[in-house]
Amino acid sequence: MNAKITCVYDEGSLPKTNLIGAKGFSVMVESEGKRLLFDTGLRGRYLMHNMGVLGIEPDSIDAVVVSQDHPDNRGGLDDLLCARTKPVDVYIPPGMYSGEGGFLSRRPKLGENASSNAMLHDITEWFEPIPGVHISPQIEYVDGYRESFMAVRGRKLTVVSGRGHAGPTIPVAEVSSYFNRNVAAFVGSVHLEKKKKIVADAYAKAFSDNGITDINLNHAVGIDGMMNLRVQLGLSTVKDFYVGMTYEPGPSI
Repeated sequence: MNAKITCVYDEGSLPKTNLIGAKGFSVMVESEGKRLLFDTGLRGRYLMHNMGVLGIEPDSIDAVVVSQDHPDNRGGLDDLLCARTKPVDVYIPPGMYSGEGGFLSRRPKLGENASSNAMLHDITEWFEPIPGVHISPQIEYVDGYRESFMAVRGRKLTVVSGRGHAGPTIPVAEVSSYFNRNVAAFVGSVHLEKKKKIVADAYAKAFSDNGITDINLNHAVGIDGMMNLRVQLGLSTVKDFYVGMTYEPGPSI
């Protein structure tokens, strides 16, 4: 097994391409002929545009995971489902679509056409939606925020984060414990936007203490967050992960 992770939605995109950079997060993982979309970005039109440029047909997605109830991570789901001609398994935080939703509500709501193509499942425990790709239960922090993480098995056990609300320590510990193996790579986001440098220093120490030297970041890290992490860990360790970029954890061991 040799999985590949492709960034589909991020604030940055590869230069000299038609890919769009916009606020939000989404990656696609391919493994053993199966495709999983992890989060769907903020705007459906940008998600569908980037998928088109990257040659990703909506019907080619075998499963969708929404890691958290946040617009940046779930906003494009409706458009994705409406673009499909057949239903797909969609894994969501428990209760995400239990409210009434609607135009005047903050609660998300799937449109009628989208709902008909969504086979919804609550995320309640570790599971493996496609071979070698695992999703964690919802992790709840002291402030009540909840999110799930993705772990991709390979030569490098890789954590994929859609936001990283409280930094790398908890997801890395959860994945290491579940697999009884050290995490070697981190892809996606740790939330550093508008946070002080001392928080970036703490996150850098967490990466270093866990021996993670292959870090590919985007979304909620922010420009200042990237700079502060790079000051501590170096340019070769902390890399951008823009729309169109790919990461491969290497053949499974």
